[in-house]
Amino acid sequence: MAQASRWPQLAACFARLGMPVAVVDLETTGGNMYEDRVTEVALLRFEGGKITQHQWLVNPEQPISPFITRLTGIDDEMVASAPVFTELAPMLLPLLRGTLVVAHNSRFDYTFLRHEFRRAGVCFAAPALCTVQLSRRLYPEFHKHNLDSIIERFDLAVESRHRAMADVLVLADFLEKSIAQAGAQAWDEHSRALMNPKMLPARLPAALAAQIYALPDAHGVLVWLDARGQVLALAAHEKTFYETATALHAKQPPVYTQQAASVRFVPALGPLHALWLKAQLLAEYHLRPSESGRTYLTVQFAPDERARLQARIVPLSNGSHVCRPNGLFLHKKKARQALVEWAHAHLLCPASLDLLPGTYAKGQPCPLLAAGQCSGQCQGEAGVQAQNKRIGEQAAWLPVADWGGAHEVEITERDELSGQSVALRCAGGALELPDGRWYFDDALPAVLKAKFKQGKKAVKVLG
Repeated sequence: MAQASRWPQLAACFARLGMPVAVVDLETTGGNMYEDRVTEVALLRFEGGKITQHQWLVNPEQPISPFITRLTGIDDEMVASAPVFTELAPMLLPLLRGTLVVAHNSRFDYTFLRHEFRRAGVCFAAPALCTVQLSRRLYPEFHKHNLDSIIERFDLAVESRHRAMADVLVLADFLEKSIAQAGAQAWDEHSRALMNPKMLPARLPAALAAQIYALPDAHGVLVWLDARGQVLALAAHEKTFYETATALHAKQPPVYTQQAASVRFVPALGPLHALWLKAQLLAEYHLRPSESGRTYLTVQFAPDERARLQARIVPLSNGSHVCRPNGLFLHKKKARQALVEWAHAHLLCPASLDLLPGTYAKGQPCPLLAAGQCSGQCQGEAGVQAQNKRIGEQAAWLPVADWGGAHEVEITERDELSGQSVALRCAGGALELPDGRWYFDDALPAVLKAKFKQGKKAVKVLG
């Protein structure tokens, strides 16, 4: 049990939050959040008016470099008999889940914790408060806000810098002093504003809140269920806990969150894989896909009274489709321009396709025929059949917005921690499903655009 008298104002501020708080520090084998590992964990936990102190050395299962040993004082011999993180996780998780994590440069500590828990097969996410950002808010007149600068600025006593518990204690001392200087009300306002994400709203049923706090900040699909276990909605996420907590704090939270009694998480290996899983879950639960209001366009070909296939620019709805889309466009003007260029490139009759300019009166002779650029054979039955066949063969070559000239691609998503991977095929702006159908979601274009920005390492062009 830590001395509550050392941080009375800090304990009072944390108590007003209405949830447990853990002031955390980690030591690691380095700064690579995917390859390096944790060597020490320390935390002060504030809950119910009590402050408890916890610390462990951790066997990182990899050598500790001489540089890190000089910095922290932790060497291979010290951690040789310490528990590995997988063994520590059952003790540490109850201290952190459903808790506000406070750390200096919280992104570092939070991400390392999240990755270590994932390696241990445990979902972990939490609201976080970065005290670097808090220091900048409270003391904008100072340029440096690292812990060494703060220790010097406030003349704080510290036993051994870069040991986890020593850093936790001195961080708590700084927070105590900052409350005294800023005032409790201002300190509360700044700290609440900087929480990322915010604590879950108090209106949520306790059981539902506990399930959401147990979600990971990872890719996946969140299934929302009512009290009878009926599925209300599905949502694909890149950072599931963060995005869910943020949505619950929106001015108009999704309607289904007000009816929900529980959630179920389906993990994915990446954002595209999450949409692929979402598509199959929509079919499994017979749910209609939601629409965000953003309209994307594609091309459909429908026969006229003479059986000539004519081009129609239409909205591409969310959901699964029997056939892959014929191109994807953001604006109708661009779509029409692309159609005209496509028809010209593939020697297709623009009159038959209904692509003549709007100023060209119906019933007038085809301008290409009048100009001697067309033999007129396309107007006969055989010509119509031949053109329709070419349209079917060439429709796949209509452009896809933000694909840089590609029409069909294979994208492999890999989880860097587990090494698992999945290869997914996309064409015409849609995602191929296991049953041969094609899924479109208005979140899909942004995901694919980001993949194309990563270049050949992320996207294999098939056509």
